[in-house]
Amino acid sequence: MIPTPLATLTARATRFTLTTVLGITLLAGCGGGTSQVDAFVPDRILNFGDELSLLTADGKKYGTNFVDDTNVLKCLSSPIWIQTLAARYAMVHPQCNPDNSANTKARTLAVNGATVDGLATQIQGFLAGDSIQGQDLVTVLIGMHDILDAYASYPTESEAVLTARLQAAGTRAAAQVNALAAAGARVLVSTAPDVGLTPFALAENTLHGDGRSALITRLTNAFNRSMRLELTNDGSRIGLLLMDDLLRSMVRVPAYYGIVDIKTPVCAATVSLPDCSNKTLIPADTEPTPTIVSYLWADATRPAATIHTQLGAQAVTRAANNPF
Repeated sequence: MIPTPLATLTARATRFTLTTVLGITLLAGCGGGTSQVDAFVPDRILNFGDELSLLTADGKKYGTNFVDDTNVLKCLSSPIWIQTLAARYAMVHPQCNPDNSANTKARTLAVNGATVDGLATQIQGFLAGDSIQGQDLVTVLIGMHDILDAYASYPTESEAVLTARLQAAGTRAAAQVNALAAAGARVLVSTAPDVGLTPFALAENTLHGDGRSALITRLTNAFNRSMRLELTNDGSRIGLLLMDDLLRSMVRVPAYYGIVDIKTPVCAATVSLPDCSNKTLIPADTEPTPTIVSYLWADATRPAATIHTQLGAQAVTRAANNPF
């Protein structure tokens, strides 16, 4: 199945999300206002976080890439969420600029495997050679690896100890976001994905008992609640995205999003991200038939294309409607 090109995919996802998901559930409790008197148009977009916001130097994603019949990467197809947001402002990232656009003002500074402390390092590294400007739109998506790292210490360390650790990490993440906003940026910050819904968590149930995925969800909630409570979220500088709620919605009603499998990684086990593409999926005779848009997960912890489409549409909506 050939993914829809970026512009069409973004428009379709935006319409879907506006009329259904965002309108019903995902914007609930986000804080801030609902409209802009004068539309905010960024001069550039800066992306911080882990590999869910990362394009490699050759335009690959830590999810599901698309290649054509000659195995040439089409990096504008199957976009990750930061690409959808950049396209809203006719920007591209220099790592994925096949049309040689002059408007390469979207810049990802995200790092594979980054934790909250790594986020601070990314921001400090950026500020060492640049500065936050008043027309900057900044995105932050972090926390997945903090949750995975904390869970790796269980049961040597108790749930209570790990919860406190993740609450502290959420507080530190919020402090970084608040500092970016205080410096003048408009910031879109997302909650971390619910790691308890991943194939990794389901495998942990099989290995250790059915309570493990629920534990990982509780750890996810500890991080996200702490971060949300500490954000200066009055709508003037910060817009909140809800990746955790989005994932739960997709797991509850997968068919609504065109998802046919919410448990199985679609990338072949012999392929490591970011090298997964439509040509390196699990066997084609697998039931249900694997495609990069119909399976929820790329690998054991990282999502495939559809959630990026939905999160990107949510980001576009928040950027357009938050009264920055």
